[in-house]
Amino acid sequence: MTTDVADGGTGRRPVTDTPDAVAVEVTELLARHGGVVVHGPWGAGKSALLEAVCRRWSGGVRRVRNRPGDELLPCSGLVQLSEEFLPYAGGEVDAATRLRLRVLAARTLREAPRPLVAVDDVQWLDPVSADVLGHAAGAVGRDRLAVVAAERTVGPPHRAAELLGGHPPVVPVPPAGHEEVADRLEALGLPARWSAAVLRHCGGNRALLAACCEGLARRSPARGEPFGPLPLDGLERADALAGAWLRTVPEEVRRTLRTAALAHRPDTDLLYRAGRREAHDHVAHAVRAGLLTALDGPDGPDGTGPTVVRFSARALARAAAGTGTAADRRRDHRALAAAVSDPVRAVWHRATATEGTDRPTAEDAARAAVAARAAGDRDLASGLLLLAARLTPPHLPEVRSERLAEAALDAAAAAAGDVGGAHRAAACLVREHGAPEQRVKALLAVVDARGQDLTATETLFAAARGAARDDPRLLAAVELRAAVRANVASEDFDGALAHARAAAALARGAGDDALHAAALTMAARMERVLGRPDEARAALRSALALAVPPHALGVANSPEYLGARLAVFDGHLARARTSLLALLPVAQAAGGAEDLTDLCRSLAEVDAGLGACADALAWAARARSHTREANLSPGPVWYTSALVHCHGGSFEEAADYALRALRASRSEGDRLHTTRSLWIAGAVHLHRGRVGQALAAFEELAAGGGSSRPDDPVALRWRADAVEAFAAAGLLERAYGMLDPLDEATAVHASHAFARAAVSRARALCLARAGDLDRAAGVFEEAATAFAVLGRPVEQGRTLLAWGRVERRRRRVAAAKAVWERARTVCAAAGAHPWSALVEGHLARLAGASAGTAGPDGGEAHRLTERERLLVRLVAEGRTNPEAAHRLFVSRKTVEAMLSRVYRKVGVRNRTELAALVGTGEGV
Repeated sequence: MTTDVADGGTGRRPVTDTPDAVAVEVTELLARHGGVVVHGPWGAGKSALLEAVCRRWSGGVRRVRNRPGDELLPCSGLVQLSEEFLPYAGGEVDAATRLRLRVLAARTLREAPRPLVAVDDVQWLDPVSADVLGHAAGAVGRDRLAVVAAERTVGPPHRAAELLGGHPPVVPVPPAGHEEVADRLEALGLPARWSAAVLRHCGGNRALLAACCEGLARRSPARGEPFGPLPLDGLERADALAGAWLRTVPEEVRRTLRTAALAHRPDTDLLYRAGRREAHDHVAHAVRAGLLTALDGPDGPDGTGPTVVRFSARALARAAAGTGTAADRRRDHRALAAAVSDPVRAVWHRATATEGTDRPTAEDAARAAVAARAAGDRDLASGLLLLAARLTPPHLPEVRSERLAEAALDAAAAAAGDVGGAHRAAACLVREHGAPEQRVKALLAVVDARGQDLTATETLFAAARGAARDDPRLLAAVELRAAVRANVASEDFDGALAHARAAAALARGAGDDALHAAALTMAARMERVLGRPDEARAALRSALALAVPPHALGVANSPEYLGARLAVFDGHLARARTSLLALLPVAQAAGGAEDLTDLCRSLAEVDAGLGACADALAWAARARSHTREANLSPGPVWYTSALVHCHGGSFEEAADYALRALRASRSEGDRLHTTRSLWIAGAVHLHRGRVGQALAAFEELAAGGGSSRPDDPVALRWRADAVEAFAAAGLLERAYGMLDPLDEATAVHASHAFARAAVSRARALCLARAGDLDRAAGVFEEAATAFAVLGRPVEQGRTLLAWGRVERRRRRVAAAKAVWERARTVCAAAGAHPWSALVEGHLARLAGASAGTAGPDGGEAHRLTERERLLVRLVAEGRTNPEAAHRLFVSRKTVEAMLSRVYRKVGVRNRTELAALVGTGEGV
């Protein structure tokens, strides 16, 4: 997400939404323009932003912090600048006194070399101080004084702009984003998978975010204990803070907000029909206060039509819904039941307003749940069934139990994976001794709702097995989930296969084709992971023969989806893409966010491999969106994002996503994606020339951090990259020690063609490092040809890049140029931007060396100064410009100038190319 900044007549341009980036941008705007306005609603982080800007300012800093009521105290702002203004505080200020104050303020602010005046909460700055400060800023001049002013408003910051005069740059403080929330949680040792739910709860408001994090940290389990679902009682502090925010608006506005909070998609017309006659005015007031966000409207011809709104944070909606008494809320629900046009929502409101038991209303709610499920709204269906169960009379226990079981299944399948709803339904069934089938359904629904986090489910599995007793169909369902748990949580592939086979046998005996197909599909997946592709295909054929529609199993659990995944493993990417695209409308119709996420992730991987890098990045973005909306574990989608950015985005983005994926997967206990994230992190470091960091990742994998079998397709990929890292570090004995088992593993089956090409490339790098350049060039040529035949252009370009380096070392300049020009063509056609940049850098250096003006082999690098060589080493280590400036005892601007000189001398265009140059041994 970006934030537009009105840049003082120089146009509008984006500012990244991280707090540090915004602080940097505001500081730079101050340096250029001498004045900046920042604004945002209550709790947005304006004060923290001003403090960050003050810390970055190189000159003196004077702060003016205003509070409610200060606007009534003349000179209350000025006295914070200097005690010299104390005699004038609180009294009447005539014209002559005002002139004296202006002169005194100008003299005070001229004393230091270009000081910064930071004025917080301008809306409470008294008029005298505002007039004097504004005049002093103009008198001193923006080249000798800088002023940053913050105003609490979601609209135009008129007070702050008036203080600065003219047309100052205006920077809205952006809300916290998904990554910022995940970072805050991880810094507290909390799981990243909570980030989507926490972001929805706080709405990006940093005050509410801090309260959420504080409450959740207090609720975190003891060290070593696994994390469960997001504990809602850990959000109570944020809810209390949201209540305080609500109390800043009048009581009659709060009553309208309560009705809005109880509605599904409130608009001003709905609120009016529900009895809130001043809805338009009250909604406008709440929007100005930042409590509501207008989504649509007004759409009438005179601009007075309905305005659709939502609360700026879920905490605000919860706080608003909790105001008043229970009787007030029941009245609101009855009014909304009569006002809404959706009959399903009308039933929900009526059932919520009903006390005790009511059989007709319970039956209405159950029928409405069926309609909600058919419309794809599983969350609403679950809520209606829980209401139906509550309203069911006690003399109908079987009906109540069935409704609870269905509620658990709908909660597990809901877009946001409602673990709490599934758990409540299951707890009721267990407590009330529901039928075994209903209890097993509900308990497994809780397991399903937990997504990748299956580390603390032993009790659930034990209860499900106990309820299943000797029923083969129920036991098959339990064994199938046990197979998933063994695969994801512990990478026990043999155990997962045993569970899957047991589930298949039980399901076949029970005559349940759907369960049988799902179990065979899981068995086929494990056979492939264990390096038995023929057995995997046989199991998959058996699953497909049962002809169970994919939507009946869930697309990601279907044999059709696994067939597409196996095609990916076997290198048949075009076939895989066709199969995945055929499944996409099935997933969209079913509305399963997890299925859509898995499909988008797979399509991203396939398109990246095929060289459709722009499409791959788009699929990854869609997968991230589905992950956030459904509150899924973010580790898998961040891994995929790292993978596709490594192909066609940027290595910097890839490294960031890889680190996030690694942290999230570790916190989830997801060993499968911990392994994958370690691999992609190591690969990105290798591509960026950071050999030491690459080695650390691959050493961890080799030492057991990745326990995949050596013939697992993913294991083959990371081991080939590990060989390259060991070779780049000069650890040839380690590199060759991994090559021989890889040769043996990839020679077994035709499906290993891609892995064989990657192993050939790794061998060529080992030969080059050992000095056997002639043989290395030949093996590189074979690998590049193999990747071309396989239709893997990015891998082909990567191989050509390395081959050209060898030709350059052989002093075959024309051959190197020809190979790199081939690489340029291949990478450009694929949209492989990071690889294109590396290739262009090599060609530029080669051209400079040929002309005798630049290039690492033309002697130019030897003309680097000692300080420039030290800077190059710091960049290669991954140091940022501020860190390098601190180490070199110079300013950040000096570092930037030095880097520009270095880039020109060695023929690169950016930090990535420079680090890669050092890592390959060709550079400085």
